[in-house]
Amino acid sequence: MNSPVKLNEIYEDLSPFIGDVTPEHVEIFWRDGVVHIPGFVKPELCERVIQHFMDWSGIHWREWPSDPAEQQKFVAAVEARKEREKMNFAIRQDDPWMFNYVTQRKFGEAAAKLLKVASVKMLTETLHAKLPEVSGHGNEFAWHQDLPWIPIDRSEAVQFWCALVDVTPDMGPMLHLLGSHRSMPGYRGSYQEDARVSYPELFEKYECTKLETVPQGEAVFHHGLTWHSSGMNTSNKVRWAMSSYRVDARSWYTGAQNFNTDGLGLKPNATFDHPNFPTVYP
Repeated sequence: MNSPVKLNEIYEDLSPFIGDVTPEHVEIFWRDGVVHIPGFVKPELCERVIQHFMDWSGIHWREWPSDPAEQQKFVAAVEARKEREKMNFAIRQDDPWMFNYVTQRKFGEAAAKLLKVASVKMLTETLHAKLPEVSGHGNEFAWHQDLPWIPIDRSEAVQFWCALVDVTPDMGPMLHLLGSHRSMPGYRGSYQEDARVSYPELFEKYECTKLETVPQGEAVFHHGLTWHSSGMNTSNKVRWAMSSYRVDARSWYTGAQNFNTDGLGLKPNATFDHPNFPTVYP
């Protein structure tokens, strides 16, 4: 296992490339359980993030190649990534620059404003390079909540999802049930059950968002209890995006399985006392 990166050893201020959360954004977040903030991450910073993800994942393509030999290389790189222990999770444990990126104070401040808490810790980050269906490795994500998968003892958690490229409707952007953060926690077995069958009342009570283009750098913040899904990427492009979670710094670790926390010696029923989970605000 790599030695933990220490925040004060590698911090580079990227705040000129990161936007702000306004009181209006906070109001929308608590009304709908999700808020879109256009231009939250500047394109040049998105490009840097993509390059680090490409180097880490071994997936170096922006679209499905037309050359059969290159297609074979594409598929081999994807299959090799799936064989790795952490798959698409926890890049910051391997890449100090990405540790620096996800722990930016402005991201922490945005989470604190949205959650209305005084202090925030960084918890997870995930690569969402949704592959074209034609590659044979496309996928879709069934309706689910994130909170049942997050090993914390409270609901003060916000996902920051960022479109690293322009994400068009045919690339499978997220859909949300507006206001569903006010529902009860669901299940972890999101991919063995169909929420539309298990919880039909959700789809009667809450309105679903529409498929729309999400421009590069747009942030989508949603509450850990907000139900969401995403469809297949039917385009020939790779949907480069990433997500990361920030939580109330008072949260306790429950011990539940998570690629970002497994094997780090964290103690259940205690706070996240480990260099991988720094307090990023204030």
